[in-house]
Amino acid sequence: MPDQNSDTAQVVALSSALKDLHRALIRAEIGDDPALQNPYTMLFALIGDPRFAWMGTLSELIARIDHMVADKEVDEIAALPGFREEAAGLIGEAGGEAAAAFRLRHLMALQKEPEVGLATGRLRKLLANQ
Repeated sequence: MPDQNSDTAQVVALSSALKDLHRALIRAEIGDDPALQNPYTMLFALIGDPRFAWMGTLSELIARIDHMVADKEVDEIAALPGFREEAAGLIGEAGGEAAAAFRLRHLMALQKEPEVGLATGRLRKLLANQ
């Protein structure tokens, strides 16, 4: 019988790695823009500014994972392969046309912010070990 705590831990670890990547991508996109240094201005920009819309795919994936874990609606281990595939598609390891825009912006962010590279590396390592 599979260990439910271990299964949940794998899903939570994936969510955590995706959140780290999301934070790094936000920092890369904000850059040195003085208008976005205020946390409130930054929050409203994240919600409504088209410059950040490309991160929506990642945000939605994180929200779906966290919602599933919080509500315990489905067996996490059954959903894990699908979530892993989506995450891998976003960082260029798989995926189709839907993630292409994200991958392009991700590559640009890799050039701007070292933390994006570190967070991507941690996510790749996690995906390889799960």
